[in-house]
Amino acid sequence: MEGITHGMVVWFLIGSLLGIFLFIKLYLVEALIPVISEMTEITSHTFPPTENQAAYDAYLNGIDHALDGDHERSIAQHTIAVEEDPEFSIAWAALSQSHSAMYFEGTDPTEERLLMSRNAVDRAFRLNADLPEAHLALAYFYYRGPGNHERALEELAIAEPHFPDNSDLLKTRAFIYRSIGEWDAALYELERASELDTGNIELIEEQALTNLLRRDYFIAEMFLNSVIEQAPEHENAQIQKALISLCRDGDSSALAVAAQSSLGSGRPWMAWLSAFIQRDYEAAQQALDETASNTLVWEEGYMPKTFAYGLTQNWAGNFEIAQLYFQDAREILEQDLETDPDNPNLLIALGEVLAHLGAQQSAALLAHRVMELPSVANDSFSSPRYRLSAVRVLAAAGEHEAAIDELETYLSLPGRYSIDGIIVDPRFGVLLENTRFQTLLARYR
Repeated sequence: MEGITHGMVVWFLIGSLLGIFLFIKLYLVEALIPVISEMTEITSHTFPPTENQAAYDAYLNGIDHALDGDHERSIAQHTIAVEEDPEFSIAWAALSQSHSAMYFEGTDPTEERLLMSRNAVDRAFRLNADLPEAHLALAYFYYRGPGNHERALEELAIAEPHFPDNSDLLKTRAFIYRSIGEWDAALYELERASELDTGNIELIEEQALTNLLRRDYFIAEMFLNSVIEQAPEHENAQIQKALISLCRDGDSSALAVAAQSSLGSGRPWMAWLSAFIQRDYEAAQQALDETASNTLVWEEGYMPKTFAYGLTQNWAGNFEIAQLYFQDAREILEQDLETDPDNPNLLIALGEVLAHLGAQQSAALLAHRVMELPSVANDSFSSPRYRLSAVRVLAAAGEHEAAIDELETYLSLPGRYSIDGIIVDPRFGVLLENTRFQTLLARYR
């Protein structure tokens, strides 16, 4: 009996071990194969792309600085990375992106900076002809530099499969679509980006601004409300919301209320513009008197304070005083243009000043020049505000038919202001009796 029992135990143990072996072979190993493969794939992507630790550390520091918007420090760190390891292809691509960002954001909008961006991405391609990061950097170069939107989209399409969760890639594509006037495509890409990065307030705000330019005021306000709900202190969203009633209805009361709040601190344009639109020139004058700033700068306009004084005095009927202010503004703008001769904000402001000084021909030429600048003519997102400014210049210069031509184009394309938001501005008053203007009023009101 003991022998039988002992044999049974032995066979039981053998059977158990065999069963465990089969279980491991049939189940655990097969189940682990995908996991092991995935881990191998992850390791291959996350393993430092250089064996030089100093180069890798500098590269990571450069990425952090770029995310903070400090492109000068980003460039410094990426430069250290490629000096430590000249074969570090991804660092060359990152260096290219930082150079193009400095050019695009106006920190250093020089051809030398653009050339540095191109040279860096070319070096990345020489090291690795199929490098996804290099295709991404080249897309940014084409978009930020020469404005070759077609090539930028091509490079983004090549890079995208390698960066399926990159919301910044989708955002950049959306911006390109806005520049070429593909508004539905732009909104689609912004929505995709928001789904990937649900906590990104900027993406919600960009959807609001895109809808605002399409004159979809209701949808724009919904997005702005979402931004304010998630970030109650988001000042730009509050300002944009206050501007909606002005753009849509010609009602500046919400802007006036915002100007009296903390939003108006450091933003004298809010109080001045709301008063000027309401034709309360005494309040407009007071708003200018109370600010120490020498310029009024906002998303839809730029002017030296003396320019705003001139407009205020001119429509208050103090024409001689207005001329003195306009002359001061002219000197300021011409001096600024010596160092930045192709700045559309300076040029269009000078055009309006010259028109009020009686230099009508020069004013009209400047208005047309601004609309022909590549940075304006090739960007459907920024060009509307310059076109509306050109209407003001041409109207002040007495070129009423040309002004209405530009206004008709403005109204037929996406633009922030409706016809009701335009006609409340005193500067458009000279066009009101024109028959063609009345036709536009009836068509678009």
